[in-house]
Amino acid sequence: MHLIRALQSVVLVLFVAACASTREAPRGSAGTLLIVGGGLDNDSRPIYERFVELASARGPARIVIAAAATGPQQDEIVDKTEALRVWAPGASVSAILRETPTQDTVTAIDAASALLFTGGDQKRITERYRPNEVDTPEWLAMKRLLARGGVIAGCSAGDAMMGEFMLLSGGSATALGIAPASGEASIASAPPSEPVQLGPRVGPGMKFLPWALTDSHFFERDRVGRLVAALEATNTRLGLGVGEDGCVEVDLASGELRGVGVSESLLVDVVHLERDGLRRANVIARPITQGATISLTARLAAPPPPLRAGFSGAVHDVPVVEPGQNRQLASWRLFRCAAAPGGSAQRLQLDGWQVLAWPARDDGEVVFEVGPAPTQR
Repeated sequence: MHLIRALQSVVLVLFVAACASTREAPRGSAGTLLIVGGGLDNDSRPIYERFVELASARGPARIVIAAAATGPQQDEIVDKTEALRVWAPGASVSAILRETPTQDTVTAIDAASALLFTGGDQKRITERYRPNEVDTPEWLAMKRLLARGGVIAGCSAGDAMMGEFMLLSGGSATALGIAPASGEASIASAPPSEPVQLGPRVGPGMKFLPWALTDSHFFERDRVGRLVAALEATNTRLGLGVGEDGCVEVDLASGELRGVGVSESLLVDVVHLERDGLRRANVIARPITQGATISLTARLAAPPPPLRAGFSGAVHDVPVVEPGQNRQLASWRLFRCAAAPGGSAQRLQLDGWQVLAWPARDDGEVVFEVGPAPTQR
């Protein structure tokens, strides 16, 4: 077992090294990505309207729903088709399944102006359309869709698979290397005969987004710790954590990102990251509000932003009340309060780990650290 885990670690290191030199290279694509954090309700007007607008930018909208990630594929196709009929009554809407033959899949994508990946398990997407990082005919058709100015949208699992790498599963505590508390979901999902895997669970993604690693259900499932650990492990500088019913749009020609959904997202930058045991410090973050724009390419090309590595004054402990949105959005409150004008230091203690954040400057960015809760240091 130890030998197998060691070999897996070596493979991941080699894979990261091979990709690191090309991750930020220009791709020459004219298309758009819509990255939806999950929980996409049918009445999420800004997201659906923007998707339809992009799908019809060069003619009548021809939308294909890709349900490969979803367990009950037909149910999800019905749901998304009915939602699209509300926002685009005259659009052509079809679907491709995991079982759809290659030629039929390629034909459908080549005729499309937009592709919508549904939620579920992101490994099903890569196993079907880019197994072992092979440029399959289906994946090449998706790249042609982007090259001709089309749009690829992904919800939940469709969010997670967008980048060079993707997070596979697991919670923040285990990703940070902290033995999880009994209530963490990753324990329940692990086979009883196997120990809980510590460290971020990362694999190759679909490689549509060259500049960042993405994560879904971000605030609701307290995933900032696992995103930081995954960025460190994959040598990726930028991360995008998208909240439920949240959405960010990325123009692949310009590298510009824009907040679309009413729910917010978070840009994470580990350019100054410092590691002390299980603690990761000096991480920068910026909340992404609806309508806000950030140039990913300009940020990567510019000198790293200055870092305010310390803070003064009292620390506000963000309360958590079970159950409900107070618990689900505690991470969001922490970053928004730290980023607000005149914001103060905020701390959130969770299942064996914590987040501590404070204002970086007066421009809406924050500095934060993640690591073991004080009782486990």
